[in-house]
Amino acid sequence: MAKRDPRAITPEQHEAAKLAVQTHGTKKDAAQSLGISESALQRWLKATFEDDEDRIEYPDFVTLGDDEEPIEAIIDRLEKGFKRKHKAAAARKWFQVRVKETKPYGVIAFGDPHLGDPGCNVPLLKSHLEIARRDGVYGINIGDTTNNWVGRLMRLYAEQETSAATEKRLAEWFMFDAGVKWLCWILGNHDEWNGGSDFQKRLGGTHIPIIDWKAQFKVTHPTGTEIKVDAAHGRKGSSIWNELHGTLRAAKLGDMADVYYTGHTHNFALQDLEIPDKGHNAWLVQLRGYKWHDHHALVNSFPEYQRGASVFTICDPRPDARRRVQCFEDVEFGADVMEWMRGRA
Repeated sequence: MAKRDPRAITPEQHEAAKLAVQTHGTKKDAAQSLGISESALQRWLKATFEDDEDRIEYPDFVTLGDDEEPIEAIIDRLEKGFKRKHKAAAARKWFQVRVKETKPYGVIAFGDPHLGDPGCNVPLLKSHLEIARRDGVYGINIGDTTNNWVGRLMRLYAEQETSAATEKRLAEWFMFDAGVKWLCWILGNHDEWNGGSDFQKRLGGTHIPIIDWKAQFKVTHPTGTEIKVDAAHGRKGSSIWNELHGTLRAAKLGDMADVYYTGHTHNFALQDLEIPDKGHNAWLVQLRGYKWHDHHALVNSFPEYQRGASVFTICDPRPDARRRVQCFEDVEFGADVMEWMRGRA
């Protein structure tokens, strides 16, 4: 006798399936009426029979396959997951952050901190954090908050005093206890490793916007004005002749933001750009970050920049502002100018 299909369907099941479809009109309703999945109903309908006195009837767990989730349920779950993810992505495209200021205020764009690295310029960072605590000063983190070494790079923990656990504590301190009023917190490549992005999102995702790699948002004011910010940990395009190549490319081809911040490559450049054919002005900012004495940079002949660890941006929310945005490489000087402007406003 020929080997039979272990999922063989009985004639009774076949007839019941046909009757259910005729009665209910759709296979989905027919399957529900029989208490089976749509895929099981399909098998019942497609079954063919031969005269065979030795036919074996198997129990339902064979014919219905009750040890697995119905494929329709999996498809429905995947569909819901995609819709949720798509909605979340749309919500992060030019989202709004409302700053309740009517006078000029400041934003410190912090370059890659690399907290815990022995080369992290802590004295400089502390001086910038002191300024960030002033009234009317806010912050943006461009990413790579800690080293968060992964894979073969984990050997580098042997060359620093801080452990992976201590780095997590430093990230939490920087987010909540360093005194910065964050507008946005970006995740860089170091943050993504070892599930670090999930850690940081769970840590602060209900307190501040924590965005993967690139954030595009509008800072709105009670005066009705707004400032468009495009901040990315890194960008496409590089050139030995222009430190701002990738940032300039984004400004020329992008969505006409008022200021573009970029990190990642540990170099510094700053430009007040006019785009005359579009009647637009934008500041281009390449942030150097706080990592000094970088062995990787040394052996690959990357020069060590001394300026631009962070950049101070003055934002003027007044409708009659001469310029909505002004950037300063010298954070302390920029803060002094801001306070002078606030005093006159």
